[in-house]
Amino acid sequence: MSEQQLYDFQCNFIAFIAGALLLWLLMRRLRRDQPGLQIASAVAVAYVVRVLTALTLNQTPVARELRGGDELLFLSQGLGLSHDNIASSAFLENLTKHFHVLFFSLDYRFFDPAPDMMLRIEVIAIAVAGLALLAAAVYELAGARAAVITAWVLALEPANVFFSGILHKEPFMMLAEGLVAYGGARLWKRGDRRAFVPMIIGCLLATATRPYVGWFLAAATAAVALHASMRRNTASASVVLALVVVGLTVAFIPTVWNASSKKSLHQLQISQDVNAGDKSNLSLERVDYSSRDKVILNLPKRVADIVTKPYPWQLANTSQRLGVLGTTFLFVGLILLAAALIRNGRSVMQRAGPLVYPALFLLAAYALSAGNAGTAFRYRTHLVAFLVAVLAVLRSQTQDQAEPVPARQRPFEPLSAPAQPLARAQTT
Repeated sequence: MSEQQLYDFQCNFIAFIAGALLLWLLMRRLRRDQPGLQIASAVAVAYVVRVLTALTLNQTPVARELRGGDELLFLSQGLGLSHDNIASSAFLENLTKHFHVLFFSLDYRFFDPAPDMMLRIEVIAIAVAGLALLAAAVYELAGARAAVITAWVLALEPANVFFSGILHKEPFMMLAEGLVAYGGARLWKRGDRRAFVPMIIGCLLATATRPYVGWFLAAATAAVALHASMRRNTASASVVLALVVVGLTVAFIPTVWNASSKKSLHQLQISQDVNAGDKSNLSLERVDYSSRDKVILNLPKRVADIVTKPYPWQLANTSQRLGVLGTTFLFVGLILLAAALIRNGRSVMQRAGPLVYPALFLLAAYALSAGNAGTAFRYRTHLVAFLVAVLAVLRSQTQDQAEPVPARQRPFEPLSAPAQPLARAQTT
């Protein structure tokens, strides 16, 4: 083993231990508030499987094709930022707009050089933490069994396994979305105002990584809070939550309005045209996002593209073959969701609202920026994660309705009314 190989091994080992420690601390914190949460084994398997997958993929010639060229760009930007002063304008700009680049730059700042695999292990730990938080949200809404199902399905879902280990924005977005879902579930079930802390952190992380998604997650947070305020039994709790919703709305309306300005939509249209004109990875049909009304009109078409493409017969390259796995998984999930909606249509929002709101807003956000199938099925991993969580919650409700209550748990009911005592005979 050469000195460089030994150095790389030591860096990778340090990253692996640090990631395991992060997940252990997270599980310890979650178990403190949710004693019945039994997802530690699934979280450990998810972490190990993703690390082994990344290591194995490194030995194949298709690794670069699958991971895409954006990795090289982000790593190059991170390396350049590592030479800047932490008080520089570039550092502050990346802190608020390109958090993933800032994160990579910290590795380059403290480890010179920083092996790519070290960075992959770190982002894998971040992504798995997001999945653990999502499973904890399911526990809050539907109990231990549903949380275990969610954790194991997400631990082994192929597209999620792959995209958790790319040096991109996806792992950071998974963590942000998990924080929003977990905080929303606690607010929904307990009315605990401290639940806004993870929700706000998640929104900030998303905004610093993908600003437009952060705005949509903030809107989802406001929707969850507003709906939760209407579920509270006490007027004081409802008033407090409603005030928080008003505050969030006032804070984000100017940002959203500016993001949908003519100038911003022009930039969005340019991005759409560039992505749709890229023939390297199954470009999607162009859509017109040049005005607010055209965004509303054409958004459903791109939503359908994200859900359905690539089709099973579109297998031109390895990347599209990976995308078909995600398409198949999503189709199966949608069939199960349709069946669950038929059985539990009236109570879907009541049971799974904190997951449904973020899923719908994320679907709209990602539909705005997807221009080719490669981008679309990378975005789709986030939607599939929420779909699995929603299905687990609804499935738990169906099972609860189908399973009879054991006799020892039923309230005592006398077989018949007790006989009335005979009146004492009158004596004469």
